Amino acid sequence: MIERLRHLVLLLTGGALSVIAEWAPTPAGAVDSPPAGGPARSVPTLTWVTRAPDDRTARVEVLGADPAALAALRKPGMTVDRWSSFLTVRVVRGDGAGSNDTPLLLGSYSVDGPILRFQPRFPLEPGVRYRAEFDPVRLHGLVRTMAPGSGSTEGTPASTNPLVAEFSIPVRPAPPTTIVLGVDPTGALLPENLLRFYIRFSGPMSRGEASRHLRLLGATGKPVDAPFLHLDEELWSGDGTRLTLLFEPGRIKRGLKPREEVGPILEAGKSYELIVDRDWPDAMGRPLKQGFRKSFRVGEPDDTSPDPRTWRVRPPRAQTRDPLEVRFPEPLDRALLDRLIAVQEAAGPPLPGQISVAAEETIWRWTPSQPWHPGAYRLVIGTELEDVAGNSIARPFEVDLTGPISRRIVSETVVLPFRVDPGSR
Repeated sequence: MIERLRHLVLLLTGGALSVIAEWAPTPAGAVDSPPAGGPARSVPTLTWVTRAPDDRTARVEVLGADPAALAALRKPGMTVDRWSSFLTVRVVRGDGAGSNDTPLLLGSYSVDGPILRFQPRFPLEPGVRYRAEFDPVRLHGLVRTMAPGSGSTEGTPASTNPLVAEFSIPVRPAPPTTIVLGVDPTGALLPENLLRFYIRFSGPMSRGEASRHLRLLGATGKPVDAPFLHLDEELWSGDGTRLTLLFEPGRIKRGLKPREEVGPILEAGKSYELIVDRDWPDAMGRPLKQGFRKSFRVGEPDDTSPDPRTWRVRPPRAQTRDPLEVRFPEPLDRALLDRLIAVQEAAGPPLPGQISVAAEETIWRWTPSQPWHPGAYRLVIGTELEDVAGNSIARPFEVDLTGPISRRIVSETVVLPFRVDPGSR
């Protein structure tokens, strides 16, 4: 007998089902030469069947098995152990080696007309390779034990070689969705001694990538040389959505050697642009949906500490949840505004509420969780609160720590009292 066996290994790639290997191709419907005095016997084929290229409910089908064997398989008494003795489906190991040591996929076996079918119980996972194996010799032997003397099950099966078919659903990466929400400070005019940027993202980002995906360009479009402080560990918020980007402090403070030798990073009267590259990967490894540019002009340096006595406090109306509004004469550090100002009653712990910042970080609003009631309140402000140049309420950034300090605040907090009256506003 001359056996012609078509052995197909199927792999789903690029959204199309393609044959990646084929041996001894046999035309569809071909049969072996019949044994002397017997009917022609077809050669079985093993395939994965799917309704669409990315169908996760793909099933395994054997077509052309011995009809007598199929009839025997329809009888009661077929257990999973019996089915899996001749038809198995497993996950292929990552090293590509044989899969006999991996667990069998759970699923159901059935006979549908001339088709022997295995349907996985659970959807297949994209990117995982699956291997189906059909052993006609073992099927033949099983049927002989189940139905001895049943005609064509005597002798040998039409094909004695096991059939193998592999299948995989391609991993379709989700479209990028993470964007840069903004860069703080948001103003278009920033001081020459700007201390830091905060870059805010809509979702968690990968870490250790900032130096490769951030650039500061001068007015001519030429990158500024090494403007940012290099740290072994980047300064990310706990949820990975905000990066603190520090300028090199040695080139900010006047009189320090790096500034004298290399020059300042920013110069008053000039324009700059911070570039966030689109290919910066988020925490899932996907690039940003789009890049981001922040253009700004540079003004004179700011060496003056914020003074809460110059702030304007606008009390809300009683019996409402209207926000308390505080206006500053200059932009303050966006991240510190979230944690260094609290609202209290005349005596008691900080009240719960929601903070928002507007007008290029010159307006701070606080909305209470419960309606205001008439009475005395106070703003408690941490003296670490800084403006965008790093000047804190306690001391200027440029202070000479070896000399006298003209203005020093000893207390760790300062207090601004205000009242909510029934007739406020």
